[in-house]
Amino acid sequence: MWIIFALSASILWGLSYVLFEQIYKKISVATSLWIVCLIMFFAMLFLSVFSGKIKPDLQAIFQSKKLMWLLAGGVATAIAADLCIAFSITNKNATLAGLIEISYPLFIALFAYLLFKESQLTTATIVGGVLVFSGIFIIYFFNK
Repeated sequence: MWIIFALSASILWGLSYVLFEQIYKKISVATSLWIVCLIMFFAMLFLSVFSGKIKPDLQAIFQSKKLMWLLAGGVATAIAADLCIAFSITNKNATLAGLIEISYPLFIALFAYLLFKESQLTTATIVGGVLVFSGIFIIYFFNK
């Protein structure tokens, strides 16, 4: 099932990038992301309340300083990442921004190891990483 969710996310992110490329031509990144966050806030609040998860989740957060810090870090990096990809799309285009952004799984492996001492590297991921960065070099070199 995870593969269906991952592929669905990829399809939806691809559609999202194309839509936001057009949106950013008409309104600012800040305004568009503010609208997304506002709607996301109400949608996720409803889902959290409806599913019965909000109370135990908030208890878990307030009972663990580590979880609080992880959540704060996750929020801060998600905001920064959204801004970076939005500005990348506005400065070039959605396709090239997305092709460069696909290198993020390599950083997942790096940060999993550096922050949590979890090794998620295999020979296949190393070979894949080399291919991804080779692709990024080719894209950048031929799209100056």
